[in-house]
Amino acid sequence: MKLVFIQHGSRVRYSHQGNPYVDGNYSNDIWKRYKSYCDELHVVLREVEEKFDEDFLKSKFNEIDKNLLSLYTVPDIYYPKKNYILPKIRKKIYKIIEEQIKWTDKVILRSAGDYYTDIALKLCKKYKKPYLIEAIGFPFSSFWYHSNLGKLLAIPIDLKFRKAVKNASYVLYVTEDALQKKYPSKGKMFGCSDVELEKFDFSVDDLKKRKNENDYKRIILGTTAWVNVKWKGQEDVIKALSILKKKGITNFEYQLVGGGDQEYLKRVAKLYDVEEQISFVGPLPHDKVFEWLNNIDIYIQPSYQEGLCRAIVEAMSKGCAVICSDVGGNYELIDSKYIYKKGKVGQLANLLLNINKSEIVNQSIINFEKSKKYEKKLLNKKRDQFYLEFCNEED
Repeated sequence: MKLVFIQHGSRVRYSHQGNPYVDGNYSNDIWKRYKSYCDELHVVLREVEEKFDEDFLKSKFNEIDKNLLSLYTVPDIYYPKKNYILPKIRKKIYKIIEEQIKWTDKVILRSAGDYYTDIALKLCKKYKKPYLIEAIGFPFSSFWYHSNLGKLLAIPIDLKFRKAVKNASYVLYVTEDALQKKYPSKGKMFGCSDVELEKFDFSVDDLKKRKNENDYKRIILGTTAWVNVKWKGQEDVIKALSILKKKGITNFEYQLVGGGDQEYLKRVAKLYDVEEQISFVGPLPHDKVFEWLNNIDIYIQPSYQEGLCRAIVEAMSKGCAVICSDVGGNYELIDSKYIYKKGKVGQLANLLLNINKSEIVNQSIINFEKSKKYEKKLLNKKRDQFYLEFCNEED
């Protein structure tokens, strides 16, 4: 059976030697999972035009094992901005996606309603190719909080996504009920996080000992997300630190992991006079993210929209206390005491102001224990059954 996977979010970067790399959203373990459902796997992702040094890519991104899949990259319709209005770019994207849809037996669309998956969805219907939609987030929020242009697109894209999910034969949701409530489907539905946690490499006793040894005179906060996507909300953490600084509290360091242009957030940090408390780590390969999580105290997810946030679950699995906004399926993960209303910087500042060593240690343990339900072995069995049903169903 031939399978095509299409997603618009992640970008492929090529080295000067022609080797492809992708951000931390995808590892070769994830590609192996998709490959296990089919005989041949083709993946369509957008491409960064610039070529990069091999060592730089190895240190920041995940190399794609070309033995697992055939990779087809399309131009980035959104960058540079002129691409969006260039007919030759649109034509090239359409041609590549059409060739893949015509070739395949089944299609997986990671989310729907964006430029790439919208083309793929129309072509699936044209060529009568069965498709499964992975519902991973709330389109309205992601566009609304992205830019002024995004505000114009938010409603039509959200309606398009709602319609696509409603009429899909198969929908995989990454939440237990948050996405299902807002975007129900007439087809077969299954809720299962796309987090992939390996075997846990330390015990609760190890965690207690490590956390209690820290005096927390200096508290390390961290977020892993694109730093140039405004709805990820890192700006709010910076503003919260400014509120605390005005109260004489400067014992927090905020580390930001993730790709993208850092200039806007650097300007915000300078404007709010907390530059010395902000550290830009840059993008990291998936395994290095886990190493970084071992060395922070509180993971913060200040997003304005999420599905079920993979980064939160990964932080929980490394025994981090977590503070997050009240979006998506975050309430399925974190004690409500540590959830604040999105955009409410004052609430976030108060949570940081009032948290102490005892709470950090206790929440670290609670989160660690709860994350075990997302262990790869347990989730894969449930998830695989749903995907195999889709892949093996007769047309």
